[in-house]
Amino acid sequence: MTQEQRERKLRQDIQAIRACKFGWPEDSFHFILKELGFGESLRALDEARLIELKALMVKYNRSDDLFAYDKQGRYMHIIRKQAKWTDADLRAFLINHYRKSHWNILTMPERRAVIAMLSKYAHKQNTSQSDNQQ
Repeated sequence: MTQEQRERKLRQDIQAIRACKFGWPEDSFHFILKELGFGESLRALDEARLIELKALMVKYNRSDDLFAYDKQGRYMHIIRKQAKWTDADLRAFLINHYRKSHWNILTMPERRAVIAMLSKYAHKQNTSQSDNQQ
């Protein structure tokens, strides 16, 4: 395999990680690349820099975001998963209803309301799954 082919394969792998693992849009990815010091274009990077970027992206673990929650937030996270809501769904709900972007800045009554709402959705998911199995 030539150097051009290896670089092309690395760029494809990086784009796949960007889209599948992180779900970043193209413009956000270019902003992140620039802030990390990789420039704005993958084509401008040599093979060594592409390998470095790919290793960085593979090593990064998004599950660390879960531990940004307090104990009640981790409970909410479990219920959110059971209700089959994504992080984006929850964030959109919080912004639309409470004008807040993250769980940690909600007040206690708001947190209780979110947990109660997600519990109802999780219960509906569990009952619909049990109905489908019968």
